[in-house]
Amino acid sequence: MSEDMQYVRDLLYRMTIKTDEQGREVRNSEDQVSWKALREAERLDDPTLIDVAAQVLEETQDDETRVNACFLWSHLAKNTGDAKAVRMMLDEFAKTNKMQTKSRMMWSFARVTEVPEAETFLALSESSDGSIRREALRVLARCRPEEVKGRLIEIVRRSNDEYDIIYTLWALKQLRLREALLDVLALVESPNGEIRSLAIRFVAEFGDGTHVPLFLSALENDRSPDVKWSAMEALDQWGGASETKTVLSRVKTIVSRQRKGGGQHPMSELMHGLSFLWKVTPDKEEVNKLLLALSTSKADKLFEHEAKWLAELTKGSL
Repeated sequence: MSEDMQYVRDLLYRMTIKTDEQGREVRNSEDQVSWKALREAERLDDPTLIDVAAQVLEETQDDETRVNACFLWSHLAKNTGDAKAVRMMLDEFAKTNKMQTKSRMMWSFARVTEVPEAETFLALSESSDGSIRREALRVLARCRPEEVKGRLIEIVRRSNDEYDIIYTLWALKQLRLREALLDVLALVESPNGEIRSLAIRFVAEFGDGTHVPLFLSALENDRSPDVKWSAMEALDQWGGASETKTVLSRVKTIVSRQRKGGGQHPMSELMHGLSFLWKVTPDKEEVNKLLLALSTSKADKLFEHEAKWLAELTKGSL
């Protein structure tokens, strides 16, 4: 145990050092002692270190060590499945009244598989400080759905804060709260493109084929690239032959322009469009002509991961 104590004590100390091993300032964070120590902590999988970290923390009780111990516990919880680590995180979270410290600790709670107590974070989701609210919402996404769904749906219905709504949509999706579908549908009319995009993704995952007209309208009329990507993804999942003309038109528009940025990963809007066309109209002459061109004479229109994906998709068929 004494060796483990010394190891954890040293690791928590190294997590605070922002220089390199020789004490020199560095430009690249990856050269910092702290960065290397954090990566080391992420790999820990010995459950005995859960109690050891608690004993080390008793020696100091300063907030910096508390934050770093919370980080360490979060990865031990994830890597070992031992819920004791999360309970210790909750105990330490209750011991500090400093909101900056709580905010940093909530980053760690958002990494664990499940947070067994939602009450504290439900209260913080109503904080007057927007950054605290959003960190709390990230933690609520790790709580039991039945304990937090009322608060999350309330935010969707009543909040005027676009960032709160965005974080809430991510939480609803992570928790798979299908019962929020009707409320999320209303957000498709939001003036915020990211909210519209997330709403469409939620509807695609928890809705059904009756929402295809919504996806089609978004692909045709919405000017947001994020919304178009989400709509194309949704049509790839739910669309049929009647949507071919619109999808084909959009795909042609994408490849007719100079493209920048490397494309979305792992599936770009173009890839979803081509996937749809390959599934729904594999024998359509116009579609086959386009796919062949993108595989040969117009291959420069594709990013590297798109070209590899298309080659695999059409292997032996074109």
